[in-house]
Amino acid sequence: MVTKVLCVAEKPSIARAVAGHLAGENVQGRNIQGNNFTKNFEFDFNFPTWGPCNVVMTSVAGHLTSQDFAPEYKKWQGCDPAALFEAPIVNFVDEDRKPIAANIERQARYCQILYIWTDCDREGEHIGTEIRKTASDINPRLRQPGKTVRARFSNIERAHILNAARHPIPLDEAQADAVSARMELDLRIGSSYTRSLTLNVGNIIKQRMQSDDKQILSYGSCQFPTLGFVVERYFRVRNFIPETFWGIKVTHKKDDIDVSFRWARGHLFDRMVAVILFERCLTAKTARVTKMQTKPTSKWKPLPLTTVELQK
Repeated sequence: MVTKVLCVAEKPSIARAVAGHLAGENVQGRNIQGNNFTKNFEFDFNFPTWGPCNVVMTSVAGHLTSQDFAPEYKKWQGCDPAALFEAPIVNFVDEDRKPIAANIERQARYCQILYIWTDCDREGEHIGTEIRKTASDINPRLRQPGKTVRARFSNIERAHILNAARHPIPLDEAQADAVSARMELDLRIGSSYTRSLTLNVGNIIKQRMQSDDKQILSYGSCQFPTLGFVVERYFRVRNFIPETFWGIKVTHKKDDIDVSFRWARGHLFDRMVAVILFERCLTAKTARVTKMQTKPTSKWKPLPLTTVELQK
């Protein structure tokens, strides 16, 4: 019996590239119902772990699920903003992602292995757990140890993809949990503080601005620290007081080649000290090289599509 493997990438472009490498040819994809961008690619591949397999490669489009509070907490006037810190949170699939989730459910129903091909970062690990839950709700066998694995890859070169396909690893639950905690904190803190600020301070701002427009004062766990950095930099630039400094520059020219020597001190704010050191240089007239260090430097062009190398 041929093993059926469902591979799921994080985006359609990755699914197409991986399918092409594993199939060894330009494999044609079939559109899924309700989404014109996500495709299913079918081919055969020999995985060392499972032998010859029938593979379906598909993808999601980022996060498959979203989070929000239960309906009774959605009305701003319906509860105390502080209650959002302990209010139950529900996970759901957005309307535009339901065709993608339905496609994963259909393909997962009869597969024996779920192979995750999301990006190798924290978000990718969490998206992998979202895919796993969607698939395992239809096919509980995928919850068994070794039935859901992921590929570790950083670029889509053929050799790299083939190596990743032959060496599956487990999902990193710790990184996925970290993203889950961050998402919950963002939702709880952002929603509670935004409601509190808007309800308690919004009317005051409307009166001062003499505006009838509804004012929403939003709070985000990322936007406030970022705004703090911007304000801090603004005040630093605005309050900057320029100060005169002096330095010594030494150059040597021979055979039409100019060589500049850098002073270890860089510059001094005391003009008298700088002048004294400058006069000592003029008096000495000659300089002695105490140390010379040379080393070859080679800068190679980065390999195409190798994002890890491009970031160095």
